[in-house]
Amino acid sequence: MSSQEPNLPSATSPYAVGRLGSAASQSTSEFIEAEFEEMRPRQLRDYLRVVYKHRWLAAACFTGSIAITILFTLLTTREYTASMRIQVARDLPIKLQLKDNVLNLDETDRILNGASSFQSTQVQALRSRDLAERVLRHFHLAENPAFVGPGTDSMTLPALAARLPDSFRPRGFEDVGNASAPDNGVGPVAIDALLLDRYMGYLDVQDVRGTDLIEIRFTTPSAALSALLAAAHTKAYVDANQQTELATDSAAMEFLAHQLQQAREHVEHGEAALNEFAAAHPNVAVNQEHELIGKQIAELSSLVTAAEGQRVSAQSRYEFLAKAKNEPLVYLFEDSEPIRRLRLGLIDVEAQRAVLKIRLGPNHPQMAELRRQAAEISSQLQTEIEQEILATRARYTATKVHEGQLRGRLAQLERTAIELRNLGGQYEHLKGDLEAARVMHESLRKQTTDTAVHSQLDASKVRVIERPEVPQRASKPKRLINLAAGLLAGMMVAGAAIFVREALDHSMKSTDEVEGLLQLPTLAIIPNFAPARRSTGLRVLTGARSVQAAANGKARSRTAGAADKRLVVVNEPWSAVAEAFRSLRTALLFSAAADPPRVILVTSAADGEGKTVTALNLAATLADAGWRVLLVDADLRDPNGHEALKVENRCGLSTVLAGQADLDSTIRELAAPRLSFLPAGPTPARPAELVGSGRMQSVMQHLRNCYDFIVVDSPPVLAVTDAVVLARVVDGVVLVMKGHDSPREFIRRARSQLQHTGARLLGVVVNNVDHHWGDLDVYRRYTGYRHQPPAAQQRGA
Repeated sequence: MSSQEPNLPSATSPYAVGRLGSAASQSTSEFIEAEFEEMRPRQLRDYLRVVYKHRWLAAACFTGSIAITILFTLLTTREYTASMRIQVARDLPIKLQLKDNVLNLDETDRILNGASSFQSTQVQALRSRDLAERVLRHFHLAENPAFVGPGTDSMTLPALAARLPDSFRPRGFEDVGNASAPDNGVGPVAIDALLLDRYMGYLDVQDVRGTDLIEIRFTTPSAALSALLAAAHTKAYVDANQQTELATDSAAMEFLAHQLQQAREHVEHGEAALNEFAAAHPNVAVNQEHELIGKQIAELSSLVTAAEGQRVSAQSRYEFLAKAKNEPLVYLFEDSEPIRRLRLGLIDVEAQRAVLKIRLGPNHPQMAELRRQAAEISSQLQTEIEQEILATRARYTATKVHEGQLRGRLAQLERTAIELRNLGGQYEHLKGDLEAARVMHESLRKQTTDTAVHSQLDASKVRVIERPEVPQRASKPKRLINLAAGLLAGMMVAGAAIFVREALDHSMKSTDEVEGLLQLPTLAIIPNFAPARRSTGLRVLTGARSVQAAANGKARSRTAGAADKRLVVVNEPWSAVAEAFRSLRTALLFSAAADPPRVILVTSAADGEGKTVTALNLAATLADAGWRVLLVDADLRDPNGHEALKVENRCGLSTVLAGQADLDSTIRELAAPRLSFLPAGPTPARPAELVGSGRMQSVMQHLRNCYDFIVVDSPPVLAVTDAVVLARVVDGVVLVMKGHDSPREFIRRARSQLQHTGARLLGVVVNNVDHHWGDLDVYRRYTGYRHQPPAAQQRGA
């Protein structure tokens, strides 16, 4: 044994004897609950690895898209685009004062509809099929070989250009000289719908954004034909507008002439009716003209109002004086001068009497004189008052009579005014009809004159801004745009192919995915044997190529006597694969530093994932370290460990469990690798019952006492129950999965079944992966440390 042996318990120690029971107890305490954590999100390098992994698929999709784009560009017929820009005015360039003309639109229509509505209308007019048919008829395009078969005959294009004025002729077109135009005497011919559809397919009309311009474009296989069609289409549009304007002017003139005649007749009829009515009722006519009755009524009304005021004032004064006889002087003092004078005299006499009465006494002659004077003045005052009352009564009577006379005159005028009003309504009606007829006649006469001037103007509303030019380069296909689209489509198709292929792939791609899904450590990553050999410069000396490619999984050696290439640790000890198996050994030894597992079960979820290869090389690495190692082939259903080790399988574990052979006699001692091997033996009838029997536990207990490490190769977990049964009599289970191929659902189900039995899962071994897996690129950075030693050193070893 090597110097590492003292670190492990001896075969006869109490630990070795009680190992089975402790393993069973620890398996329950160290059971890992099946809780699945969310895997970490992918980073940019993960996506780059996916792209690199499917690089050939992406390259094929990208190359195919580019090839299709190039082929499409090369096979697409070249087309040339010629354009012409025009400006269409709402009104004629020459402004006339046609405010009352029926042909002119008012400002309200301009504000409501706006320039954009007018512009859109003209664009739709230029796109109309009627205008296209007009061009086909006028320029005889249905008979022109250059249009019927573009690019086949260009000799007829000069004849087409000869029909265009110089202002419409495309720049860059050769001079047509005096080329004769086709005869227009032939009547209209039927236009084929296919030719009309072809013409409409060539045409494209758009308004220039931000301007009042309209661009007319034609795209045809002939550069000259495109330019000529653009000019011909515009010319036909201008001619159609002019014809429409002429037709409108002609219709307007006819309409105005008819309306003018009717208006003239209305004027004459109105004048005759008004004169006849005026002759029958002259007073009415005079009154309507001068409004005499109205003026008289107004003046008389003012007089009646004034007389009524005077009468009311006199009546009030009379009624008051008639009732206020006791003391009327107080109220009449300011109105009558005699009464005011007598009142003052009476007051003076009374004042004297009051002064002398105290001094002279009432019987004094002077006092008697003053009494006489006071009586005389009072008598005179009373007489004046009575006279004033009589005068007030007389004034009242006079004002009343005057008012009555005025009201009678006013009533008579009002009756006369009512009679004249009835007749005046008829007069005003006749007069209004006459005035309306005169206004209409004058308006129509003016409109007729303006329309006549308008129709004689030969100004077009269409102004050519830019003539078409014969294009020098094809507008279609657009090579750069097609190439850019092909590049973009290639990248999108390649990305979609990678995404679909990656989405359909249910296998795991990295160590992080394995650990995140299973919550188990990754003990080792075993590279694919063939790429690993190429990376280290080694070549396979014997064996078929198919065996090399599948050496990580189930493979059969076809050459007798040759070394089985699955024993990489023995045959290629300096390879990256051998180093990966040594990493597996280290991970197992340090999984529990104080108590490493001694009986290790190697299994997988499904068949062909490399569990036998892993068991062989793991046992070989443990044996290389100097320990006593036993490899047990417990796959009683499909054993193949004996083939890899070149050992007979006539008797083995199945015969020992069946009691047909002795255990020690069935164990084979091997020289390379230096380990012991217990083959599976013949396939029994009920393998699951044998490996789950009590004899199997006794055999494993006996083997514990004899070997430092026991590696057990078992059947797949999902296929049969043998591995689940064996998991209860071992110290730990190593689950092998095939990288890139093992579906994650299979691996998860295998893990769950093992955990439900209380098995101690040590970790996962990822087998048969290339450098796309996880961080396997790290191994390629250290190839210098795994070079093969010189031949002399190999022979010395």
